Amino acid sequence: MQTGFNLQHESGNTKNQKTPENLSTIFNSVFKVELATSTEAINEVYEIRYQVYCIDRPFEDPNCFADKREHDAYDPRSAHALIRHRLTGHGIAAVRLVMAGDTPDQADFPMEGPCVDRMDQRARDAIARAPRKQIAEISRMAVSREFRRRLNEGKFPAGVSDLACYADTENGKRAVPYISLGLFAAILRMSVKHRITHWMAVMEPAQLRLLKRFGVEFDHVGPVLEYHGLRRPAFTEAASLIEGIKRRRPDVWSLITEGGKYLPEKPNTY
Repeated sequence: MQTGFNLQHESGNTKNQKTPENLSTIFNSVFKVELATSTEAINEVYEIRYQVYCIDRPFEDPNCFADKREHDAYDPRSAHALIRHRLTGHGIAAVRLVMAGDTPDQADFPMEGPCVDRMDQRARDAIARAPRKQIAEISRMAVSREFRRRLNEGKFPAGVSDLACYADTENGKRAVPYISLGLFAAILRMSVKHRITHWMAVMEPAQLRLLKRFGVEFDHVGPVLEYHGLRRPAFTEAASLIEGIKRRRPDVWSLITEGGKYLPEKPNTY
């Protein structure tokens, strides 16, 4: 399956940096960001998650999901998105935003108990000050087994490692990790739709390092801890993160925001 990847980039090598138009054009020629709002699309998200989190790396018990769709109690108050491969029409990656519900028993986030308490006091204070209804947890990032194997990233659920490029089966390692940037574009679109101003997440260290190479830097990042594998908790104000990307990597900013079409709100109070 030829995707037409042909862009090479390493952090700090300005000679190889592409214009905003090129990065966005190449991504959009291969992939499409899609908010999963229909029952069919949400089931597609769950199927990708089942494959990744129950079969490939069994963080969850596959016997709990007879329909082969991984889901949990947080999904009804989550927004979901897909990255779709244009050539085949297949959903090849998924992510969700868990949001605070309308009742006190739905105010928690999956990472809070095991992870937030391990962050430093400054990070915990920032989380406490942020309006609860404007916080969302970035969760269940997953790239399908077929694509991870093709890209030589089979052992990483989110499809990234410390390599700054993916492997193309015909021409070797030569393409930036578009899928991770596409997932972040999906996160931003969901956040704008639901008026989210702050993000928390627990990510693989390699994924945080990769995102940082592309100008995506969280304000607060906690220590490495065991949470379904080695992870680091992170928290940030969305608007400040997006503004930082624009300063550091305008090409990535253009891709993620669709040329400024999607920009997060600033919090009403902080």
